[in-house]
Amino acid sequence: MTAAGDPRPGLDVDPRWLRAFLAVAQERHFGQAAARLSMGQPSLSRHVQQLERALGIQLFHRSPHGVTLTEAGRLVLPDAENLLAQQSRLLQTARTLADTAQSALTVAAPLPSAAGGLLAEAIRRFQITRRHARIAVLDLGDEEQAGALAQHEVDAVLTWGQPALAGLAAQPLVEEPVMGVVDAGHPLAGESLMPWSALAETPLLFPVRERQHCWSVLSATANAAGTELNPVPTAPAAVLDLVAGGLGSSAVPASQSLGASSRLAFVRLPELSIRMSVMWRQTDRSAAVSAFVAACRSASAHLTRTRSDIWSPVLSSTGG
Repeated sequence: MTAAGDPRPGLDVDPRWLRAFLAVAQERHFGQAAARLSMGQPSLSRHVQQLERALGIQLFHRSPHGVTLTEAGRLVLPDAENLLAQQSRLLQTARTLADTAQSALTVAAPLPSAAGGLLAEAIRRFQITRRHARIAVLDLGDEEQAGALAQHEVDAVLTWGQPALAGLAAQPLVEEPVMGVVDAGHPLAGESLMPWSALAETPLLFPVRERQHCWSVLSATANAAGTELNPVPTAPAAVLDLVAGGLGSSAVPASQSLGASSRLAFVRLPELSIRMSVMWRQTDRSAAVSAFVAACRSASAHLTRTRSDIWSPVLSSTGG
């Protein structure tokens, strides 16, 4: 058979034609090639004929005993294999890029976060399941987080507070004690419990603006114990450095002691723990958000098992 028509420049070659050609070339039998590709023999023959017409050459000698490649077929076989492989790589690259775009995630969380703490562990687990994901982490104040989430400025929030805004879902994850932190030379360093009055005796360095929910819990608990706290507003990233320099004291979640400077001493404050939750939009059906929430749950379960001295589990969940 001689294929009719000349090859036309720029004509698209259907990958199905190439797969049919390669299968017949390898099996040397149309019936066996059709079975290998799980398709009917008439469809396979049609694909081969379409490729022959597109190329303007005959690819096979047909006989009752099977088929063999023509000289032209033998010469174009390597190019057909390469072209099909290139198309396969192109599709894989496109799928990877699409998956990456769909996995892009912006998370708000209290920063700086603890080394090896909930944020780091959740991101690590998220990236195991979303290998090509891109994740950005922003530091937003307690009062900014829910609004940023509702306005689609972020996709998920790790928060010490849990604002009850309509349309938001929240999953409590862990609780941890709040620690008083002083420089290592302080008289209370090494004690098992710090009285509330100790925080009133030195400048109390605290990020009041950024951690309003935390401050309200801290000050209310101290007031109930008969101590009024007067904070010195301090940026979150500067608190521990300033305390280590002997410039005051502070109160932080216990996880902040992980990887902290040896110039700091962390002492438990009486009867005060704080809860961290993950929040997201109830209407968000993003696979990336679902994966991050699942990673947060998994990370919290891991941390409460392996570091029960810092984290304890929270079993309830709420929706906004």
